[in-house]
Amino acid sequence: MIKRLRPMLILAGIAVVLGIVLWVLVAFVLPKDEAGEEKGNAIALIATDISEADSVKVENTFDTYTLVKEAIGSYYIDGKKGYTVNNTAVETFLEKLSALSASRKLVEEPTAEQLEGYGLSTPNGTITVVNDDDQYVITLGTTSASGNYYCQIAGDPAVYLVDTSVPNTALLSRYQFYSSQMVEYDANADNATELTAFTIGGTGREQEVQCIEQELADDEVGTTFIMTAPFRHSFSSAMHSELTTMLTALSSCPVVGDDTSAEALAELGLDDPVYILRYTLSGEDKEIYFGKVNASGYQYCYETSGKFIYYVEESAIDMLGYSIKEYCEDLVYSRAADELAHIKITGSGKTYNIDVGEQDKNTGEFNVTINNKSVNSESFSDFYAHIITIAITDLGEKAANSECILTATFTLTDGTVETLKFYPVSELKCFCERDGSGQFWVSRLSVERILENAQKLYDGEVITLEW
Repeated sequence: MIKRLRPMLILAGIAVVLGIVLWVLVAFVLPKDEAGEEKGNAIALIATDISEADSVKVENTFDTYTLVKEAIGSYYIDGKKGYTVNNTAVETFLEKLSALSASRKLVEEPTAEQLEGYGLSTPNGTITVVNDDDQYVITLGTTSASGNYYCQIAGDPAVYLVDTSVPNTALLSRYQFYSSQMVEYDANADNATELTAFTIGGTGREQEVQCIEQELADDEVGTTFIMTAPFRHSFSSAMHSELTTMLTALSSCPVVGDDTSAEALAELGLDDPVYILRYTLSGEDKEIYFGKVNASGYQYCYETSGKFIYYVEESAIDMLGYSIKEYCEDLVYSRAADELAHIKITGSGKTYNIDVGEQDKNTGEFNVTINNKSVNSESFSDFYAHIITIAITDLGEKAANSECILTATFTLTDGTVETLKFYPVSELKCFCERDGSGQFWVSRLSVERILENAQKLYDGEVITLEW
């Protein structure tokens, strides 16, 4: 008898286990709305394909705008027809609208109190789609505990729950649909090497900085710049890296406004900009103004004569406010020796004329004479190494009525002449002037040692370098 009952008992046990599993799924696993009811199958809310709708009007707490179809796959924003639209973004939005479905119908006939509770009496957003002769009006309320949105469709009083795919777009401003890149720059593309000049100024700077592209030798790679104002000097390689970072950030900053009237610019501090960036890229001259910083740490910016206001993270453009010393290469002079044809050192009543001949391709040695006397190539390299390792110590002015104590004139192989002049400002410091301008101090001992080393080079003595 027991053997006959065993299969029945086993089946009964399995049924109990399945019942418990089902209860667990219903009670704890299956997603629910706030009424505690599990979700059913998706409910399609729009019956036809509206992926090529004639128009879509969006009203939300941020904005009111209408996307108008101009041709298949091409839209513009009503009232802003000359403003380029990202049609891919519009297409994606329309596809999401076409696929709009609800996870559940919550209430068939909601009361006024329920509509207020769902945020549908004063909705967060309304979408009106016109497609041929059909019109669809979608109203979005607040979010449920699960993060989904309460929703109604015109002509149907029921309240539905929909996911975030449509609201995430519909509850933002029209700026997301604009297709505009303020700075067309890619650090990995060819145009990264076509930045030929730039100027940084504005009310937030003590001094304007001007840089131009420096021509490179055939065996050099990359792009370097020479600062031409407020004085002529090599642009810092570290700042060059920051320049690339800034231009990259400006190539992807979002549109946050399309009103560039004088009043709108003044409101954002763009009428009297904190910083101004002027640059020449791929042969085109551009100018960008930087205005106020908002509460989130983003700085408003605007390309003059452009149609849009953007903002960029303030930290991405820090270099615009750096001191002039940070723009400078640390060294006062940095030409490669093989660019030199002649060096003239004058000071303390002495003059040394150093002719630099061609470099031997096999040995790497230079054919060098000083005051018509042949000298050792390695000694010349040590002499020149001291000059190109003289570093900027401070920013400072030239002392009044100061007399030049040393002049170093460099004639390059292409005929260019560059001159360093040094003026004492104390027992320890000298003001350095490069090609007639300068704003920094260097070690006076390092300057005096140039003259000492020139004499040692002539005498054939060992030149000691202090690394």
